[in-house]
Amino acid sequence: MANTNSKTECEVLIIGGGSAGIGVAASILKRQPNLDVVIIEPSEMHYYQPAFTLVGGGAFKAKDTVRPTKSVIPNGATWVKESAEKIDPEQNSVTLSDGSTVHYEQLIVGTGLRLAWEKIEGLTETLGKNGVTSNYRYDLAPYTWELISSIEHGKVLFTQPPMPIKCAGAPQKAMYLSGDHWFKRGNLNQMDIEFNLATPGLFGVKTYVEPLMQYVNKYRAKLVFTSNLVKIDGKTKTAWFDIKDADGNVTQVEKSFDIIHVVPPQVAPTVVSESPLADAGGWCEVNQHTLQHPTFTN
Repeated sequence: MANTNSKTECEVLIIGGGSAGIGVAASILKRQPNLDVVIIEPSEMHYYQPAFTLVGGGAFKAKDTVRPTKSVIPNGATWVKESAEKIDPEQNSVTLSDGSTVHYEQLIVGTGLRLAWEKIEGLTETLGKNGVTSNYRYDLAPYTWELISSIEHGKVLFTQPPMPIKCAGAPQKAMYLSGDHWFKRGNLNQMDIEFNLATPGLFGVKTYVEPLMQYVNKYRAKLVFTSNLVKIDGKTKTAWFDIKDADGNVTQVEKSFDIIHVVPPQVAPTVVSESPLADAGGWCEVNQHTLQHPTFTN
């Protein structure tokens, strides 16, 4: 691995050094070790986000989910420590945050998405205190476990925003791991658990719904469908949800809580949404079977 910001061209350019970017780089280089592969990634540290849920459930330590980025860049790949600012697929180039440009033969977009905390009114002001937490952030997952492990009785709300989100199972895992802790500690009967989902069903793949419902029932969780968190007041421990009925009518409902686990709305990064690669929703447009862009085939 080399760390350099002087690369101007390469055979394969990967935007994003998260698990997707480094995973595909490792796979490519294992098969073709002589390829010139460049990874664009601004962060000094690499976070293994799937484990954040386990941190929030008390099964993992936060420090075990993070490593220096340089330690996870695959051998043979070049790491450029900058952000991608503009994608120009017509010119086969990407402009970086330092103003330089890298030309490529093949481009792989692995930017991930952006957590849009600001789309829920009042959320950013109260995150990490007042019983408001989220496993979707490294610094908040330990607070989730602090809350879950200390409460003995009370109302706990779990939320899931409209799709698309990364790991649609993570909002549920937070609830199941919490319920399992209270079940084993013997105070589950003193807990009032409620899961508010913006979706009309528990999970998009029907095969999984019945097995998941066994845990919903085990932990005595109430499911509220088409219920989307739109506002929160941590000081008064109050949350407001827009709940849509079968006819599409929306009613705003106020709910109190002792703990609320929030999953934020999620949007495409600006570098993707404002590029020619984007579809109408702002996400990178791809063939769903091949993940290849329908217009820019490289």
